[in-house]
Amino acid sequence: MKVIHTDDAPTHTGPVPQAVEAGGWIHVSALFGADPVGHAIPEEARAEAEQIFTNLAAILKAGGASLTDVVRVGIVMRDLQRDRPVFNAVWAERFGEHRPARSAIQSPEFGRVGENARFMVEVAAFRG
Repeated sequence: MKVIHTDDAPTHTGPVPQAVEAGGWIHVSALFGADPVGHAIPEEARAEAEQIFTNLAAILKAGGASLTDVVRVGIVMRDLQRDRPVFNAVWAERFGEHRPARSAIQSPEFGRVGENARFMVEVAAFRG
């Protein structure tokens, strides 16, 4: 197993890597739409969703992959009914015709205390 790290995406505060690679599979740890430097979460849902995909692309690039290598995405949303439409719009823009499997659940509590992130994703990609 190889740890993947880039300064172009936010890091975790504990002993959690941004991602790991094993056997051609890249598993991205819980990822938020936070700024890589200050860890601030954008105030608008669209900006947060866009940042999450920017962060994801940076981590995948560090592992020698891209968004077209994504196989599955698990999504947690603070308010599924309110925020799913904007997340779906950004999803369609960033993935284009690529259609990875996905699931989405709602949870009122996740992430760092006080950040109030709307979205969190966990991703599996395959470089083959």
